[in-house]
Amino acid sequence: MNTTKPKVVLFSTIDTTFINRDFKLLENISDVKWICSKGIISIIKLNWAMLFRDIGIAWFASVYSAFMVFFAKICKKKSVIIVGGADVITNPTLGYGLLLSKWKKSFVKYALRNATHVLPTSDFLSNASIEVGQYNGDNIAVTYPGLKPVSWINDKKRERLVLSVAHCETVDRIKIKGVDLVIKTAEQMQNVKFRIIGTRPQLLLELGIVIPDNVTMHPFIPYKKLIPEYNNASIYLQMSRIESFGISTCEAMMFGCIPIVSNIGGLPETVGPMNYIIPPEDVNAAVTSINEVLHHTLDSNRKEYSKFAQEKFSMKIRQERFQAILI
Repeated sequence: MNTTKPKVVLFSTIDTTFINRDFKLLENISDVKWICSKGIISIIKLNWAMLFRDIGIAWFASVYSAFMVFFAKICKKKSVIIVGGADVITNPTLGYGLLLSKWKKSFVKYALRNATHVLPTSDFLSNASIEVGQYNGDNIAVTYPGLKPVSWINDKKRERLVLSVAHCETVDRIKIKGVDLVIKTAEQMQNVKFRIIGTRPQLLLELGIVIPDNVTMHPFIPYKKLIPEYNNASIYLQMSRIESFGISTCEAMMFGCIPIVSNIGGLPETVGPMNYIIPPEDVNAAVTSINEVLHHTLDSNRKEYSKFAQEKFSMKIRQERFQAILI
């Protein structure tokens, strides 16, 4: 029996926790090389690597992944694109999306239509991929992100704390992630603590937003340091104006936070039936939901939220999908 692992090249232009998770997953089942790079040299590196690899996997449909798919077809090799959001979702008002550059659209369309496999992280992104690619999506299989199982969650009495995680380094990101809406919600709930992680306070000041006394701001921190934050908070609040999936929402649920999310993009799909879904940009609805959760949720019920998230976003299921592709 041939036990040689398939040779894989994983490509991305950014280094994030969720891409790192895929790299480690692929290390378990393949001989994987990760190229994280940008610019013309990246295309050269990627295509060169494809000469010696069995399959190419790219995070995001892009100009880079289009070249990977093209080269894979020439070499008669498999290609996989993981659709993540900004590659197929566009909002000109908020300056969001790869396709704001019109010349890139033909590359993204080619990549989607010609990849061996396209793996959107949600049904919402699956539909968006079909629309952008202008095809029937016969190579698409929705594959949720995989998260490590949680061995322990705090099911004791939690602090009256609402947590939001939003990695914002620009004013546009503040609007995209709805951090301004979280602040407005906090203004109406002075008896509840709010914590926002990943957003620089200076950006809020640029928008003329005053941070209330019941809101604490923390810089971006890695996942391991987020775990005690998730375990301490009663509620996870995501009031994004654009959100293709909501990985932080999923992580928070795994640790027993009750999610309250905007009815935007892939967020309702992420939280499923374990949810409080509010209309977009509706601060009053957020206040009502927060009060309801704080007054009526039993801390012992948090294990149900954790169980739902761990089963739906199983690393094992994601690994099995990749294994099937690599055969």
